[in-house]
Amino acid sequence: MSLATLKSRWKFTQKIGQGGFGEIYCVYDNEKKEKVAIKMERIDRKKRALALEISVLRKIQDSPFAAKFISCGRNSEHNYLVMELLGDNLSTLKKKQPLQRFSLGTTIKLGLQMISSIEDAHEAGYLHRDIKPSNFALRLDHNIKTRNNISLESCCIIDFGLARKYLDSEGKHREPREEAGFRGTPRYASLNSHLGKELSRRDDLWSLFYVFIEFLKGKLPWSFVREKEKIFELKSLHTNVGLCKNLPKELTVMFNYLSSLNYEDCPDYKYLKSLLIEMYRQYGYNEKTKYDWEIIDESLNSLRSSSSSKVDSTIALTGTTKGQNRVVKKQIIGNHSKDHDREVKNLNDLIYPNLKKNTPRNSNNNPNKDNNNDYQDFIVHFKQNNDIETESEINEFEKMMKMINAEDNTDTTSQLYIDNHKCLCNIL
Repeated sequence: MSLATLKSRWKFTQKIGQGGFGEIYCVYDNEKKEKVAIKMERIDRKKRALALEISVLRKIQDSPFAAKFISCGRNSEHNYLVMELLGDNLSTLKKKQPLQRFSLGTTIKLGLQMISSIEDAHEAGYLHRDIKPSNFALRLDHNIKTRNNISLESCCIIDFGLARKYLDSEGKHREPREEAGFRGTPRYASLNSHLGKELSRRDDLWSLFYVFIEFLKGKLPWSFVREKEKIFELKSLHTNVGLCKNLPKELTVMFNYLSSLNYEDCPDYKYLKSLLIEMYRQYGYNEKTKYDWEIIDESLNSLRSSSSSKVDSTIALTGTTKGQNRVVKKQIIGNHSKDHDREVKNLNDLIYPNLKKNTPRNSNNNPNKDNNNDYQDFIVHFKQNNDIETESEINEFEKMMKMINAEDNTDTTSQLYIDNHKCLCNIL
C-alpha cells in the first residue's frame, strides 16, 4: 500500500519503530487534528499477533495505564491498529541517563505504576508474558489528563503480542500445559519460562523484579550474555543475596515473596506496592519528587541558558569574529568553572537528595569491606583519565571520598552519587 494516507483520515509522517511484529508509524489524524500512532502488520505474516493485541488493548481501556485505542482494520496488504501516540519507552529513557540507570526515587515511582498496569491486565484475564523496559512508555505531556472520568497515569503498558488468556470461559484458572515452550525476552524471563513451563501471573512479576534490579544497578549479572541457556544458569545461581546486594531490604522481601507463589496463586499486588511505598518514605522521597530526566533536563537547560548568555554577551563586547568564537567560549567557560562545579553538585543532590539523611538508620544493606578499595580505585582512574577539566572537581571528589570512607553505614546510594557525579561532569 502507499504510505501516504489511510482511509483518507490518517496521514503518515514518519516511521518510529519496527520489529518482528511489523512497523509503527506516527500519523496525523485529520479528523481529530492530532498526532497518533499506527501499528501495521502484513496480512501474509505467518505468526499474526496484532489481533490479540487489539483484543487486549480494548479490554483494558478502563485502566489508567493503557494507551487509548482509536481504531483498527485491514486493507489489501496490512492489518492495522490506531492508538494513542506515546513518548519514549523506559529502555530508551534509561539509556539516556548519565549512568544508564535510574535513581531509587524514579524506580519506585515507575514501579508503582508498572505493578498496577500488570494487575489491570491480569484482572482482564490476560498474562503479558513479555514484561521488559521497552514495553512500558510514557504519555506525551499533553495527553496526561482523564479518559471516561479516569485519571490517567504517565506510564503505559504496551505490546501485548505475546499475551495469553489464563482464564477459561468459566473464569477459572486454566490448567498448565505439559510443555509450553519459552516465552518472553531472555534477559527478563522467569526461570519457569526457561524451563518451558506454563506461565502464570507470578511470572510477569518475576520479569518486573528483574527490571527493578536493572533500573537500580544499570545491568543484571547476565546483561551481556546472549545464550539463553547461559542466562538460565546465571539466573539459577543468583539468589536474593546476590541480586539484592547493597539494595534496600524490601527488594529481598519481594524476591522471597515471589518465590513463595504457586502456579495458580493470585499475587498480592497491594503488598508489593506497599514495599515500594515503604522504601519511598524511608529514603525521604515525597509526592514532589521528580523523575531523573525531569531534573536533568531542567538543570541542563538552566546551565546552558546561563552559559550561553554569558558567552554571547562577552563575544559581543569583544567584537570577535566567528572564527574566534570557539577560543573565546573556551576561555569564558573556563572562567565559570566554579559555577559548573556547583551546578553538577546541585544536580546530583537533586537526583540523590540528602544522601546521608536518606540512608536509613541501622541499615543492614552495607556494602562489603572491599567497597572502600573500589572507591579509591575509582578516584585513581578518575585522575589518570582526566575525566573533567577543573582541579576543584578532583578536590571535591577526594573530600567526598573521605566522607564516605568515614561512614560505617554507607549504602549503595553513595556509590550511585559518585558515579553519577562523574558522568554529569562530562555531560555538562
